[in-house]
Amino acid sequence: GINAEYGGGNTETELIKSLCFVTDGPWDFKKFLAKECRYNNMDFPSMCVQFCNLRRRFCNFYGVKRVNIDGMLKNLGQQFDGTPHSGISDSRNIANIVCTMVRDGAVLDNNEVVDVNSIYTA
Repeated sequence: GINAEYGGGNTETELIKSLCFVTDGPWDFKKFLAKECRYNNMDFPSMCVQFCNLRRRFCNFYGVKRVNIDGMLKNLGQQFDGTPHSGISDSRNIANIVCTMVRDGAVLDNNEVVDVNSIYTA
């Protein structure tokens, strides 16, 4: 079960509360996930209401202007690996950025919120 996998002591609810999704900007959750939920007549997942906008966190942490994944990697002396805009390649590159930021002392926590009421009226 989940307690054995994560060292015990944490309930699934506690783990979900401490979960932090990291995205390259606000669009994945605020636009694309919201659109899919509307299309499929589903509630927006409560665990996705808050998330970490990596672009914003990166710019604030390193004191740089707005950058995309490629720009973040270049600022870190890294190169994009894979095919741009491929979900798996983007995810791997975002993970590399996150790992570098954490090693550099960044705290990645939720810094954006989806206005659930507005996604069903858009």
